[in-house]
Amino acid sequence: MKKLIFIALTAIFLLSACATARQKLSPQGNVDLKTANVYYQQKNVEQAEVFYQKVLDDNPDHALALRRMADINLFKGEQFLDRAVEFNQKAYQFYGRAIAKTESFENLTDEEKIDLRDMKKRKESSWIRIYNAAEKELTNGNTKSAMDIFELAQKLEPGRPEPMIQLKNIYLKELKDDAKAEQILLALLNKEPDKLAYLQELGAFYYNKENYTEAVKFYEKVRVQTPVDIDNLMNISACYYELKNYPKAMEATQAALQLEPNKADLIANAQSIAIKMDDKEASVRYLKMLLEIEENEEDFTLICNTLLELKRYDELIQYGEKWYNWDRANKFAVEYVIYGAQMTQNKSLEAKYQAIKKAMP
Repeated sequence: MKKLIFIALTAIFLLSACATARQKLSPQGNVDLKTANVYYQQKNVEQAEVFYQKVLDDNPDHALALRRMADINLFKGEQFLDRAVEFNQKAYQFYGRAIAKTESFENLTDEEKIDLRDMKKRKESSWIRIYNAAEKELTNGNTKSAMDIFELAQKLEPGRPEPMIQLKNIYLKELKDDAKAEQILLALLNKEPDKLAYLQELGAFYYNKENYTEAVKFYEKVRVQTPVDIDNLMNISACYYELKNYPKAMEATQAALQLEPNKADLIANAQSIAIKMDDKEASVRYLKMLLEIEENEEDFTLICNTLLELKRYDELIQYGEKWYNWDRANKFAVEYVIYGAQMTQNKSLEAKYQAIKKAMP
């Protein structure tokens, strides 16, 4: 056991020697660093923290001391949950300083490159823990605390949209302050006019406010960046549908159908638009597609009614019979077949279905 401890301590001393070669410390600073490393190896974080701080008092940019202070605070954030945000913030800041200093070294060793990757992952982890703490406060109904923590997360990483979007949601849903929510989103977009997340959020914001004219402007900008995003294409279609611009609604839906030709929701949407456009031919075409996917009474009713209006009696018979074979208790299906047979003078078919109708309860 003593031999193992000796080897471990030797490794720590080698690390400190490497750090000393990179960064100068006073004689007392070197002693403090070695002492801190021993305590750290022994997992005595309280004493290790005291001596790493002494090293930083001697040299505020000492990379190893900064990294260890970050590690200690990350650990304390796990141990003291009531102060997790405080300790994770310190960890984030210490990692940031340690990373910046390490990256300033010339001719980084392989070990230092590995250390850099590790520190960047841990820095990211400390930020995520802060963000998750805000979400937890929000879930627990502590809105003010959640807002403070989201604001901290945004301050630490201004380029990340998540905290501000959460703040927008709080103003919108919790505080019922639509103007403030809109202000946040517009401010974000002003900083990064082409950021996809902000364009999507603004589109959704205006759509939920039933301001479809504004919503579709942002969804169209999203389309430029992600032309094959089916959900966005359907958002565009929905906006134009509400604005009664049915040709544009149909164009967006057909673009989505080119990507997923057999998706029932898209076909149903196209069929609804075709009705609004009074395009019965298109309506029949889409209804046939829907019935190929799944037979149901509503679509059988719609297609038979439309075929009757179009006087396409052969097809009326075809779909009336399909309807009857799907639901043999449905008198409407039988009556459509009878009418189609009468209009095409198909006496034998008419007689067959008249007998079926007569036998029905």
